[in-house]
Amino acid sequence: MSKPAPANPPFLADPRKIVFLNYLLLFLMVLTFGLTGIIALLIASFREDDAPDWLKSHYVFQRRTFWLGVAPIVICFVVGLVLRAQGISNQILSLALVLVPLIYLAGRCVTGFNHLLYHRPHPNPKSWMV
Repeated sequence: MSKPAPANPPFLADPRKIVFLNYLLLFLMVLTFGLTGIIALLIASFREDDAPDWLKSHYVFQRRTFWLGVAPIVICFVVGLVLRAQGISNQILSLALVLVPLIYLAGRCVTGFNHLLYHRPHPNPKSWMV
């Protein structure tokens, strides 16, 4: 006799939810100095083979989002350290250095999530633009 299917399947059983979780981790990447982005990169790398074809484009887009997002985070961090070492400690400038990568990553994550929400593959996962 077979077991009946559980009423509430586990969260990670749905591959779409994993992709959604990855977009959330990528969005938080700026605030965690890239740590959640590394987790998202690992998930995208290991889960892509088992994913349906239409989700594979999202994993490619997420890996590229990580690499395109790490560069501005590192550059802004180094610029912030250089400015601080020279005695320039402007809070508005520091906020601008954080907002630039955050807006870029937020735009990429929102567009990817939009395609995911409507069950569409990402149309151009290798683009640099949002």
